[in-house]
Amino acid sequence: MRKIVVGGMVAALALGLTACGGIGDGKTAGVAPSSPVGSTPTSSAPTSSAPTSSSPTHSAPAQGKPSTPGGGTSNSGGSGAPAGLRTPLSRAGNQVIKSKWGRLRYLAPGKFAVGNVVFFIANATTLYVAGGPCPDGSTPPGVSKCNMDGFEGWVQAAPHNANVRFAGQGATVITETQ
Repeated sequence: MRKIVVGGMVAALALGLTACGGIGDGKTAGVAPSSPVGSTPTSSAPTSSAPTSSSPTHSAPAQGKPSTPGGGTSNSGGSGAPAGLRTPLSRAGNQVIKSKWGRLRYLAPGKFAVGNVVFFIANATTLYVAGGPCPDGSTPPGVSKCNMDGFEGWVQAAPHNANVRFAGQGATVITETQ
């Protein structure tokens, strides 16, 4: 009878230890997903609140799990942002990104990236071009303000650097820079 009780306790303890050995920033414990092939197991030793020389001083998204528009992670390949990209709400430390400068990239209809930040465009998004024609081919007025017609093709046709301002996960103002 002792062997059965001891065996049950060992199994419960082992299950409890594997559940606490999650992958993440070390601040929260949760059920760990299956480890990808080639990853190293994490230590189940307790962590202190002060960073040590071997622990990171900031949180980062889990490797191999791209950010999704909801700010969570997804294991499905096509539904989230490409690996290494973040939405404006999923910056390290969960701080909202108000603006970002970088190269504009097309990801999917209505979905773009600037630098490593993924965002969406809407009818209310304002575009300012830097000395060239608008995406729809028209000549911009003196303030270089354009409508968004043809924006997807414009981004795909040539590289454009821009400063993008955000409201949530959508772009409010896109200003092309030279």
